[in-house]
Amino acid sequence: MDQSPRTLPAHRWPRSMKRVIAVDWSGAKAGARSKIWLAEVCGGRLTRLESGRDRDELIAYLIEVASTDPDLVVGLDFAFSFASWFAEGEGATSIKEVWDLVAKKGEDWLSNCQPPFWGRRGKPRPDLREHYRRTERCAAETKDVNPKSVFQIGGAGAVGTGSIRGMPYLAKLAEAGFSIWPFHGAQPRAPSDTEPRQTPIVIEIYPRLLTGRVTKSDFCKRRAHLTAKCLPEIGGGLACKAASSEDAFDAAVSAVEMSRHLDEIVELTQSPDAVERIEGAIWWPREPRADAATSRPAAQPQADCLFRVISRETVIAESRHAVAIRDGYPVSRGHTLVVPKAHVKSLFDLSTEAQADVWHLVAKVRSDLQSHLNPDGFNIGLNDGRAAGQTVEHAHVHVIPRFYGDVADPRGGIRWVLPECAAYWDQ
Repeated sequence: MDQSPRTLPAHRWPRSMKRVIAVDWSGAKAGARSKIWLAEVCGGRLTRLESGRDRDELIAYLIEVASTDPDLVVGLDFAFSFASWFAEGEGATSIKEVWDLVAKKGEDWLSNCQPPFWGRRGKPRPDLREHYRRTERCAAETKDVNPKSVFQIGGAGAVGTGSIRGMPYLAKLAEAGFSIWPFHGAQPRAPSDTEPRQTPIVIEIYPRLLTGRVTKSDFCKRRAHLTAKCLPEIGGGLACKAASSEDAFDAAVSAVEMSRHLDEIVELTQSPDAVERIEGAIWWPREPRADAATSRPAAQPQADCLFRVISRETVIAESRHAVAIRDGYPVSRGHTLVVPKAHVKSLFDLSTEAQADVWHLVAKVRSDLQSHLNPDGFNIGLNDGRAAGQTVEHAHVHVIPRFYGDVADPRGGIRWVLPECAAYWDQ
């Protein structure tokens, strides 16, 4: 089962988005500051992971960020609406009316816990026309998860309280200029605009769909997951913080997964489906993803490809999409190759996500070489195509430490690929 159409050809989001914030939300009446976690990925790195804001303060922060940097995607961990039958029964014909209804009646629903709401002591699950939105049924069928009903406001895993206390804030974000997917489309371009208008986007996330199967209540399992999944975006002290609690873990991993699929997120537009425009939809990465999604066909490894099989013993560093090994014919001490795991002739045959990951590993290799060898400089580059000197038809980046005196005159560096044109200072 696939969800209803998710994109339209017109009014696409700007492709330049790069700042991602994921929020692990809480509907707790007290102590929300310690339970609400915000994670931010910018430029391919987790740069912020923190708690300490209540719901009002968090929404005010998001509005403040967007006022100065609309190049923003926000993921919020609560249901953005109810099943359509409930909304229609309450007289709501638009998502704004749903959110206004929740703002007026939500606390009474939570206090009284009358059907269709359930989960408090003495309030068992009622027999309803339907407990789930279509998006939750789709998640259960296609991703093998067990989503919770928005009507459950008590008991283990209840999401209803957080959702009811979250929906009115979506109206505030919309009033502040955010587009809430799938209810809204990109803001139209004004006659005075010379550039496409950037619109901050809000999407509904369900962290279990982004973290995968992991026992999140166990610190050791959280830490092992962060290591095993090779998340180069999460490093240093933030990795320790991400493993410190289930809330921090969900926020951090969700932000990373969102950042890895920005090309997909920026294609989201207002849904053409009437049910989805009332119920909302959980965002998760579509399949296929990563390198399989590139428009160029994937090359198959040749039997004589030097990098067809790389021994684990030779790998000195690794990221999600690449490995680093020492060059078999080094031109200097520490000469290292960063090799994509996918067999591609050109680095630019990779997805943008994979290319970014390769360059992150290049930066790590350079930093390690700087620490261990203390070179005086580096040559970093690749041969892209036979005319450029590529002899192995599997893309790879050279990281070559340089030392004073290794050549008589180092001026020009990579310009010496065409010796006749290299010494421009003599012309």
